[in-house]
Amino acid sequence: MLSIEFDRAIYPVEVLQRAALKFTDVCSFNFRLAEAKIAVEIAPLNDSYALRADDFEGRYRNEVLDQHLRAIVAKETENERNLILAHAFSNSKLISA
Repeated sequence: MLSIEFDRAIYPVEVLQRAALKFTDVCSFNFRLAEAKIAVEIAPLNDSYALRADDFEGRYRNEVLDQHLRAIVAKETENERNLILAHAFSNSKLISA
């Protein structure tokens, strides 16, 4: 089993869970929350999958960074996305007058 720690002040648990989703076909994940850290415990689903700790840790950390940046962009562009959706639905006939 591989255990990776993350700082809770930097990464919310939701970001770590989204990153884990990409790898659930080959690994299982357990998240342990402490006051300042989140420990992500990772175990291969079966013995035929060789979990090389260094390689997998780098891949998982890259995916965490990707998901974290996606969350930042989503938050920063929320108003624009809502305006676009409002405009798109205002021209539809989903609501009858």
